[in-house]
Amino acid sequence: MNLKMLVSYATLGYPNREDYLKLVKGLVDAGSDILEIGLLPKYAKYDGPVIRRSYKQVSSWLKDSWGLLEETRRAVNVPLVILTYLEDWVSSLSELLTKMRETGIDGVLFPDLLIDFVDEYEKYVQEIKAHGLKAVIFTSPSVPDPLIHKVSMLSDMFLYYGVRPTTGVPLPVSVDSVITRVRTLVDNKLVVGFGLSDINDMKKALNAGADGIAIGTIYIEEIEKNGVESAISLARTFRGIINGA
Repeated sequence: MNLKMLVSYATLGYPNREDYLKLVKGLVDAGSDILEIGLLPKYAKYDGPVIRRSYKQVSSWLKDSWGLLEETRRAVNVPLVILTYLEDWVSSLSELLTKMRETGIDGVLFPDLLIDFVDEYEKYVQEIKAHGLKAVIFTSPSVPDPLIHKVSMLSDMFLYYGVRPTTGVPLPVSVDSVITRVRTLVDNKLVVGFGLSDINDMKKALNAGADGIAIGTIYIEEIEKNGVESAISLARTFRGIINGA
């Protein structure tokens, strides 16, 4: 694995089955260390409009998510982390985690864990780990500093820090000042995403102490404009930026 990480996001099945599989293979060939796969949620309340559009498109045709996840596992050899909402699975969490493990998934990230389930987050983290999966924890500027420090030591693989409350929604905040401050709180590898808007944001995050960047919205916007191959080319560019940081 490279010294600093490129975590690339893809919505499961977007834009269609063939191009999705081409995308995930291409993102890995371009230097992605970890793939984060978005599982179609009932309501993507913490995702921005671009990610939501991708979910809407996928919902029109994808009927067998687990079958496509199995194909994804066979197609790439990097760790796969599933992004999905805990609220969709609370009543069937054990079944979900067991299925993930059987499918060869490495970890899971619930973006709503510290927002809607903050009083019970330790219980859920323990259950994830008890099923043999990595628990990747998502934090953001709205999470109190003492909690960021505490969960940074519980999170597997890395701590995911979202610089903005939803993906792709800009706020008048300096990325480097935010990361410089949060770096002092995190006793783990720190991956920054959820709203990095451009290359300057990525460079600022890396120079401020991030151990990696997570990219998703930018890929989907590029697919919408110029197709999958162009999104893969962007991943190569991002890999170069990370290597030069």
